[in-house]
Formats: sequence, C-alpha cells, structure tokens
Amino acid sequence: MVMIILEHALPARRYSGNALKHNLDNLLLGASGTILLRLVPGILAAHLALQNELWQIGISYSLDLPQSSLLFTVSAVVFLDFCIYWQHRYFHYNKYLWRLHRVHHSDTMLSASSALRFHPLEILLSMLIKSALVLGLGIPFVAVVLFEILLNACAIFNHTNIRLPKRFEQIFRRLVVTPSMHRIHHSTDLVDSNRNFGFCLSVWDRAFNSYAPLNSSGINNFVMGVKEVEKTESEGLASLITQPFKQQR
Repeated sequence: MVMIILEHALPARRYSGNALKHNLDNLLLGASGTILLRLVPGILAAHLALQNELWQIGISYSLDLPQSSLLFTVSAVVFLDFCIYWQHRYFHYNKYLWRLHRVHHSDTMLSASSALRFHPLEILLSMLIKSALVLGLGIPFVAVVLFEILLNACAIFNHTNIRLPKRFEQIFRRLVVTPSMHRIHHSTDLVDSNRNFGFCLSVWDRAFNSYAPLNSSGINNFVMGVKEVEKTESEGLASLITQPFKQQR
C-alpha cells in the first residue's frame, strides 16, 4: 500500500490505460496463485524447512554446519537470491517456461501490483524449485522465511512506478535492484528484456554480464510488454490464465 501511494505521488511514467482494472487483474492473478499453493501446503519451502529440522536432510546437515548462526542464515538468504536470479534467466531462455513467465511480461503498465502478476503454474513451479533447494541444501526455516519476506518486499519495490532521486538511485542500485533498473527488463525490446534479471541484489547481473544501466535506446519512455501478445490477451483474469496455452502470432 505504501508503494501504491508513492507511485501516485512520484510517478516515473504516466499510466496509459485504466489503472484500476490493471491493478485488479494483477491482484486477482496473484490471488489465484496463492489459492493454488493453499491447496498443496505440503510443498511450501518454509513448511519443508521446518520439518527438515527433524529430518535433517541436505548438505548443510551432512557437513554439520552451524544452522543457528547469523552468518549461515545470511549466507543461505544470499544463496537463495542467487538461485532465483538463475531461475529467472532460465525461464526466459526455455521456450516452454517462457510461455508461463510471459504472462508477467505482458503487463504494459508496470506498477506495484505487477509484482503479483505471475501465472499460478509459474508460482507453483517456482515453489517446487525453492523447496528442492531447501531440502537438498538443508536451508533452515528462519532463512527461508526471511528470504520470502525480502523477495516479496523487493519485488513490490522494484516493480513500483516510482521516480527515485537521481543521487539516491545511483547509490541504491549498487546493492539492490531499483525500479528504474528493473523497468528496463520489461521493455518489448529483446536486448533489454534479457538484461537485469535480479529481484533483490543487483550484484548478480553485474557479475554475470546481464546488467544494463539504461535501456538500449537511452530513453525512459520506452514501450513495455511483449510484442507477440495481443492487448486482449494481457487483460482479464481468464485471458491471463489461458494465455500460455494459446498460439501467439
């Protein structure tokens, strides 16, 4: 709610359509993913991490690493962010996974609610990947919960249609992904949309040659969305749910 208020007070770009409908579509899609996860709570990463304190499955338990130490918790959170970066990149390069992720990118009015705009099947698959990491590596419960809070907070922040002060922007993006940095990733230009994959820490894009400080045309008012997705297929809950299964032009 804070981000929604701020993006109306300090917008980076003007809305080109019905903002209320746009936010409602995104909220409904996000809710559908939440409902799906509620139906299969046994796969939730935090749930498995809690159970794993009894099972003690994974590399960290095998190596007898200090599960309760602050250093281990911080390291686990950073490593999960690293994994999400590569998951995001792979969803762009695999044509089948891209069909699911494309629903998120078909948003042409990026705002705080866009952080919730993920297809339910992508949410489910992402949770399965995180759960596998939690069990395989033996990541503790507290690290999983902290990471989920951080991931969601950062996703809402970097999707927000807000204009940060230039000096603050330059300093802040050295550590975390800012709205102007992530906005480039939502350009219709493939050169730009294959840059800035990070959700929280910006270091991964810099380290793995996917960082772009500006979009390829060097302007702020570039077009966002996916070229091959019709406008009618990027609006409305039913269209968003069925979009991955339709043949695109």
